[in-house]
Amino acid sequence: MKSIYTPNDFKHLATDSQMIQAAVNEAAKYGAKVIVPRVNERTDSCIWELDESIKLLTGSCVVLDNCHIRLADDTYIHFFENSSADDFTQWWKEDKREYDIQLIGEGNAVLDGGNHNGIFESDFNIYDENGNFVKSINYKGLPSIAVNRGLEFRNVERITVKGLRFINLRYWAMCFEFCSFGHIADITFDAHGEVPNQDGIDIRVGCNNFLVENIYGLTGDDTIALTNFGNKIAMQTDPHLDFDIHEIIIKNVRSYMSDHCDIIRILNRGGAKIYNVEISNVVDITPEYSEDRALAAIRIGDICDYPSRLNEPGETRNIVVRDVITRARFGAYIANTLVDSVFDNFMMTSDGGIGMYFNGCYIENVFINRFMYNTKASAPDSDIGYKEVFHRVKIDVLNAFHFNNCTAKNLNITNAVIGKNLSYVYGGNSEIEIKSSNVVCLDENTKMAESATIV
Repeated sequence: MKSIYTPNDFKHLATDSQMIQAAVNEAAKYGAKVIVPRVNERTDSCIWELDESIKLLTGSCVVLDNCHIRLADDTYIHFFENSSADDFTQWWKEDKREYDIQLIGEGNAVLDGGNHNGIFESDFNIYDENGNFVKSINYKGLPSIAVNRGLEFRNVERITVKGLRFINLRYWAMCFEFCSFGHIADITFDAHGEVPNQDGIDIRVGCNNFLVENIYGLTGDDTIALTNFGNKIAMQTDPHLDFDIHEIIIKNVRSYMSDHCDIIRILNRGGAKIYNVEISNVVDITPEYSEDRALAAIRIGDICDYPSRLNEPGETRNIVVRDVITRARFGAYIANTLVDSVFDNFMMTSDGGIGMYFNGCYIENVFINRFMYNTKASAPDSDIGYKEVFHRVKIDVLNAFHFNNCTAKNLNITNAVIGKNLSYVYGGNSEIEIKSSNVVCLDENTKMAESATIV
């Protein structure tokens, strides 16, 4: 019995995966720590190559000490998962719950997806030319594209992931479902390449009490996504479970992306709820010379076609967003419904476009304060004509706050500085009432309201 185990204690085994797994299993017997060092003594290499996912157990504490872990070619695996995560028939059940898992990087701890294995999200879901969902299919006998997620944690209470750098992502870097009391911190993404759907962090159905902080780098899709479509089988068999996403804090995010997606995305459908979310200190670090820019710094909701119903008022609520700097096409994009929420201290820079785009929304008790375009910001004419079929987004005119087929109750917008090359402060086709005060336009050609009533 030891207090620290290393895979090099098991270098008589045939593969790196077997060595690391043996260390994890032995350490779990005694509540010991596992340290994966820089040098693999079996191969005399500074790369640990995985051909099987490493399964972490209740009480696992794994430290990646300045090491480089790479996925082997032609594999369909995760770097790490909890031991019950792949029990697809009942992983959410209470007796499958695991506890106190820590995966911590020290120094330059790298998780490397290596050469891509050639499967993509589009291989498993079929949509028509109008972006409507048709069906899901089984591809190459694999259960879903989830096999390409870097980290997969399901039904874990008290989980920590920190200090890691992800390169050559095959799909999402990390995913959490039915997890609680999580801490994700000090994560770097480097998702160069043409691989689609390279999300950073996905927090999904049944997750609560998470702190996500100090997130940096380049992703190929949403940097942080809170997405909740429920779980049909679990909801039918275990309806007493908490299926909502709630009590989430996200702070200190510096990000850009190689695709037209979002820095932070919140999406729920089909009665699954998201509420009590606080987001702060989000800085869009897209280089000024880059033609790519985020679709939205903050994106909440959608009206596109998914195999589950749209939200009802109150199912997305209590969202607080503070201190955002971005040059995204939309500072914030809000669709479907949002109530009891606050947006405070946004700054649009450079070629930042529409400040907030509301699409097919019911809005109630939403307060927007200190929304500012800086003096150099100018919405680009090239945004006019932009259309994204799947998400039902299009830009016909540049407005600071654009309302497309919206209704609102108690919508408050105060202390706004409206940038250049914008037609209206409040534009779109929606006859809504806005409580507005202290709005300054930097462009004398910008009119106050196209259709909204200002009080």
